[in-house]
Amino acid sequence: MYAPGVYTGTVSQAEPERTGRIHMRVSGRQERILRAAADLTGETMTGFVLAAATERAETVLKRAERINLSAQAFQRFVAALDQPAEEMPILRHYAVTDSPIPSR
Repeated sequence: MYAPGVYTGTVSQAEPERTGRIHMRVSGRQERILRAAADLTGETMTGFVLAAATERAETVLKRAERINLSAQAFQRFVAALDQPAEEMPILRHYAVTDSPIPSR
């Protein structure tokens, strides 16, 4: 699960210690492609795969934090925000009622 604001690093930032491990199986073709690309860039295969995967993960996480709307959809969104709040009695009830779940 991705928690916004938890991941703040970038690929280029050096990490003081690497203790996590990721194991994966690849096909022969995938291994040949990865080794060839790593060789071309002068990186180890681990370094190449880690950099590529981290860059892709950062892109996915950034995309998940952003909502793209057309101009028309944005206008409808802003208009909805400007409307008076809808009364929700059940929500009000739970907002003022103590939780049945004990707090720590």
